Amino acid sequence: MTAPHTVLVTGAAGFIGKDAVAHLLQQGWRVKAMVRRPEAAAVLPPGENLEVVYADMRDVEALRAALQGVNAVVHLAAAKSDEKDSDAINVGGARNLVASCRATGCSRIINISTQSAKLRRKGIYGRTKGQADAIFHDSGLAVTTLMPSLVYGDATSGVFGTVLKFVEKLPVVPVLGDGKWISAPIYVGDVSEAVIACLERDHTIGKRYDLGGPDQVSFDELIDRLAAARGQHRRKLHVPLGVALLAARLAVMVLPNPPITVSNVLGSNQDTDIDIGPARQDWDFNPMDLATGLKRVLGEQVEDERVLAAESLMVAHYLIDDDSAPELRLRYQTASRAWWGTTTDVELDFVRRHHWALPFIDAATGLLRPQSQVRKKVFLMAAILETSPTHAEFFLKKPAPLPRLLGRVVWNGTCSVLKVGMGIPLLWYVRRGR
Repeated sequence: MTAPHTVLVTGAAGFIGKDAVAHLLQQGWRVKAMVRRPEAAAVLPPGENLEVVYADMRDVEALRAALQGVNAVVHLAAAKSDEKDSDAINVGGARNLVASCRATGCSRIINISTQSAKLRRKGIYGRTKGQADAIFHDSGLAVTTLMPSLVYGDATSGVFGTVLKFVEKLPVVPVLGDGKWISAPIYVGDVSEAVIACLERDHTIGKRYDLGGPDQVSFDELIDRLAAARGQHRRKLHVPLGVALLAARLAVMVLPNPPITVSNVLGSNQDTDIDIGPARQDWDFNPMDLATGLKRVLGEQVEDERVLAAESLMVAHYLIDDDSAPELRLRYQTASRAWWGTTTDVELDFVRRHHWALPFIDAATGLLRPQSQVRKKVFLMAAILETSPTHAEFFLKKPAPLPRLLGRVVWNGTCSVLKVGMGIPLLWYVRRGR
């Protein structure tokens, strides 16, 4: 399956959901973002290929309406906090989605599950998600299940956000259990990229994949690394497992939104043997390491992000004399990081400091150094702009009448010669100063 098919994302306003929607839009997919309430749509990224639909996993008719014209589903909607309706949403919702997919002819589902479904001793969340996984894989539909470890991507969401809040505000961090639980923290963008990789690869159908980062760390070590990233040192208070479970059960009984649940306690005290080898093998899964991810999430200045943002604007102005759409600039930055990382060359460094020089350096490197990073970056942005409906017309103009076309050829040829003539000595100067 390749873009621009239409994909329905359930739970689109959630932490992973909104990131998945953004990545799908960046890759040119048409996205139906399913949310339950109109106000939830405010967190979704803008995009010309985005349609917001309103439905609940317990409402079969609404699900069928949302699935009209859809080629695939990314299923993220779930009750995660041991709610009273967890069975209705997670298990019943899976049955409703399967039935609705059959009724509308949509057979492809990317099911986002959890490592909690693999636990020997499960809470409500792990149990209901495990049951949902079985429903999907027994449905006869083309299902792929992804089972992420601890997902992080901002300073407020999920277990990661809770732990970070404790690290920042408390001199002693409470740990529910012995702190030896092993997770493989994974950056949310890597989960979204895994979703797209599975959508585009039919050989992932019928399989279940663990998703995690390359660093497997204990809970205690995660706390230490978060504290170190904030320039702090935090002592830890280990709460015995039995006491933690009792506190979680009492919290659920007396508080409308308890800070911990039985599922939280059980999930952070049992290892699940996370193996990302199959994902690496089937689509070259290469998740971000934890050190880089923490820098990004905790708001430290990551120099290459700032540089790439400015660079994307510079190259777009050079090609179309205008700003590109924000989602296209993000695609440029993502592709640059994936293909070249922070590597650069002397010509690119020069034009980053002197934007006026880009036309001349581009002309000269095109003739003398076609493998220059300048040329690669220009080609990358050109490809992104050409495949965007917003800017494609700039590159796909109707042929002009012959006299005007000849005039353009002469004019453009003269400009190219002048640029090369000025660019060659400039290139010599730049490379001489290495």
